[in-house]
Parts: sequence; structure tokens; C-alpha cells
Amino acid sequence: MRHFTWVSRIVFVFGFLLGISGIGLGQDLPVIKGKKTVAVVNGEPITLSEFNQQAGGVKGDKRLDLLRRLINSRLMIQEARRMGIDQLKELKDRVDVFAKVTLRERLLDRHIRNIKADDKEVEEVYREAIKEFKIKSIVFDKEEDANQMEGLLKDGKDFDGVLGKFLSEKKGKGSQEGVFLKNEALLPEIAEAVSKMNVGSVSPVIRIKSGYVVFKIEDVRFPDDPEIRKKVELDLRTKKQQEAISKYSEDLKRKYAKVNEGLLKSLDFESKEPGLDQLMKDKRVVAEIKGEKPITVGELTDYMRKQLYHGVEMAVESKRLNNRKAKVLDEMIQKRTLTKEALLLGLDKKEEYKNQVKEYENSIIFEAFIQKAVAPDIKLKEEEIRAYYDQHIKDYTHPEMMKISNLVFASRGDAEKAITNLRGGTDFQWVKENEENQVSRNTADILNFDGRLLTTNDLPEGIRKTISGAKKGDFRLYESPTHYFYVLYIQEVVPARPQPYEETRDDIARKMYNEKLIKAVEEYADKLRAVSDVKVYLKK
Repeated sequence: MRHFTWVSRIVFVFGFLLGISGIGLGQDLPVIKGKKTVAVVNGEPITLSEFNQQAGGVKGDKRLDLLRRLINSRLMIQEARRMGIDQLKELKDRVDVFAKVTLRERLLDRHIRNIKADDKEVEEVYREAIKEFKIKSIVFDKEEDANQMEGLLKDGKDFDGVLGKFLSEKKGKGSQEGVFLKNEALLPEIAEAVSKMNVGSVSPVIRIKSGYVVFKIEDVRFPDDPEIRKKVELDLRTKKQQEAISKYSEDLKRKYAKVNEGLLKSLDFESKEPGLDQLMKDKRVVAEIKGEKPITVGELTDYMRKQLYHGVEMAVESKRLNNRKAKVLDEMIQKRTLTKEALLLGLDKKEEYKNQVKEYENSIIFEAFIQKAVAPDIKLKEEEIRAYYDQHIKDYTHPEMMKISNLVFASRGDAEKAITNLRGGTDFQWVKENEENQVSRNTADILNFDGRLLTTNDLPEGIRKTISGAKKGDFRLYESPTHYFYVLYIQEVVPARPQPYEETRDDIARKMYNEKLIKAVEEYADKLRAVSDVKVYLKK
């Protein structure tokens, strides 16, 4: 779990959250406090484990550059601690919340990591998910026609014969050919009927939005789909894990907690008397946690208020508070009992957990340091932003666009003849509808533009060259790599044009600000390094 803010880019550049996988494994590195060390910054080691733990796959000469950035970030974090930034209450509160949430997550992960979906259940759900019904159907506008067909079928008439009769009389819409459909593709009314039918059976008349349906299930098949199987396995595993978490939480609640049900039931958060302000001061115990501080009415009230994003008054008016009190108390108990269990199991002593919390703490200290010590000195003048816009106008230009329609021919001669006629005044739409030698628009590997407005830079290179410099009303001939011949009709041209300064100003300002901030951070780090004791042991 990582929290990224506006300085994330700076953190990224300095490599604080960057890692290098498999670096230095073949080198002779000193062992300090029992751990291989790649560098020491003012007596604080950067271990090989820390170096390799963070995500990334940078190789080659860039490894040492990234180590330099990691060292610089460590220097700045040390400076932040000297300035007392790490003691700011808001930062300490954030670290405390992160540490508790992470500890609970690790406990739950430990409890559910080996839980898997039941193979038999996966197979059953999977087969239902891939199941396809071959359905032959007819839709009637008139109910009496549908009832007439149903009557004939009840008299023993053959479905195909009756279906053909009504289709030929144009009393309904459908096909003599069956279509395979998944359950999810069926209308709810149809799906419900199908669930009660077998292969070969015929439905009664079913009312749907567009009319009345009669159908027959002709076959069922189960086409294999590995992606659906993976999804089914994941969904069922997640479901089992959620069930396990719920049971585990209830077990811990019974083990450690005792709720004063009478007091909880008597609490009225919606009444004007005593009111939420008084309840916030109420020290009565609504739940006891073995070996821990109890949960008071005041704490429960405060927790509920913090969850009311739309205001207390609205919640009171909508009579939602009393309905929520038991659920909110359960949530509070769950957090405390999970934390208690994790501590009893010693999960807070695990090296991986401590490193995770330390990494988060360092990240927000670094962030706060940039905000307080570096960012305030970054200034941008309006003339600087305007000058950047003028110098980089090509980067802030709307691209050229064209509205193009096309004809496609198998021979160059046919295409050239069409262009000659079009340039002579023949209407394009008439040629499109009447020229017999055109390639079918359903042919694979051909392009159909159909008068859409397109960005020319996004078109295939050959087409870009063909239409380069074209004007409205031009016709161009293009031969594709698959040797089809296109007549391209340029219906409209929207020239490339600069974006107004007002549209780009904020984007440019952000870009320039970030560049200045990165430079300022680098300069600050260089000054710290010049007066610090830094030893680097990773040499290659």
C-alpha cells in the first residue's frame, strides 16, 4: 500500500521508491550489523536487502546512478529528521494508521493465503458459465398469432414445419437456423424459461418487450474458455476468502470482546436529548476488549460522526444512525481484535513488516521535506510560461484532420477509371452505389473510412503520404500492402493549428514547476552530500 501525492514524481526521480533487482550479488560487500551493505550515509547503512527489495529491473551503468539518488534521498530524510519534520503530529498519525492497517492486512493474508476454490464447485460454475443453448425462435407482433402456433405445436405438429409456415406468411420474425447463445445473452424472460427446459423441448408463448416469442432448444454445448475458467476460480476463491475473514473476525470477537447489548440498544443517536455532543463525552463502556482499553459510548459516537460524509444533520433526518450503530461497533471491535491478535502473534516483529512501515514513513517524511524546505522557493513568472509556449508551439498544436470516404478495387485500372469519372464530375455516392467492380466492404483486411473525421497522424504511413497536401474535394489513389486500390475522397480538411495559450497555460506551468522542483531537489541534495559522510561500497 503506497500513498502518492504531487511530489511522487520527485520521489520517483530520486529513486526513493525505485529498486534495483539482483544488484551486487556477486560483489564483496561489507557486512554491517549482520547485513550486506551497499552504502553508509552518515553512519546509517543502506543494506543490499533494502536495495534489492524495492520494485524495478534497472541494469547496467544506471545502477550506480540510481544508488546515488537513493543516497541523496536518504540524506534529505536525515535532514528532515534533524529539522523535526518527522515529529509533526499529522505525519505521526499517518504512520500510525498505516502501521495498524498494514498489520491487520498481514494477519488476514496469513489466515487466507492457502485458501483455494473447491475444484468441484469451480467445474460446476464454469460449465454453467460457458454453457450455450442452440435456440430456434420466432417473434410475433400479435398475441393471437403466437397462440395459434402454440396450439399447432400442442396438436403434435413439427416445430420446423410450423416455424417455416409462419415465417413464409410473414406473421413473425425469425430464422430456420438455430443460434448458439450463452445464458447471459438471453432476455431475463427467456433465460428463466430456458432454465426449466431440456434439449428438444418447446417453450410456451412468452411475452417480451418487442412482442411474443416461441422457441425451441435444439442443442447444448460447452465450448472451452480458459479466461472464463480463471475468472470463475478467482471469484470463488475470493468468495471463500471473504467468508473465512468474516468467520475469523467473529471468532476473534467472541474470544476477546464483550458487548454491553443493553447499553448499545438504549443508545439513541437520532434523539435531540442528550444529543451527539453529549454522547461524545459519555464514558460508559459499550464493549470490553480483553487486555485492552474498552470502547466507550463517546468513542463509538465519534467514530460514527467521522463516517458521516454528508453531515450529521442529514443522517439524523434520514433516521440512519440507530440502524448503523451495531455495524459500526462491530467494525471498531474487528479492527481492535485483529490488531491485538497480530501483536500476540508477533507479526509486528517481522522484518518485512518493519521495512514496509519504515519505507512508508520515509516516503511521507521526504514528501513533507520537499513541501516545507524546497517547494516554497520555487517561483514561476508568467513571462516564463509564455516564452516556453512560444518556443514549444509544435508540442501544443491540434493535429491536421481529414474527413475521408473511400472506394476499394481489386485492379488499378478500375480504380483509375473511377477517379477519372469522379474528377469529371460524377457524384461520389452514385459511383459508390453503382460501380460493379468494387471489392466488398466486408472483405477482410480492407479499410473503410465512411466519411469519418480522422487525425491524419494516426493513419497508416502509406495513406499519410498519399493524402499529404490534399484539399477538400480532392481524389487520391492509394495501393495498399495487400494490393487493393483505394480511391480516397477528401471531403473536408481541418488544418493543424496551435492550441490557444489559455488552453495550455496550466499544463505548461505544471511541467515547468516540476522541472524546477526536480532541479532544486538535486541541488539541495548535492549541498547535503558535500558536508556529509557517505561511503559507497557498490562499485559496479
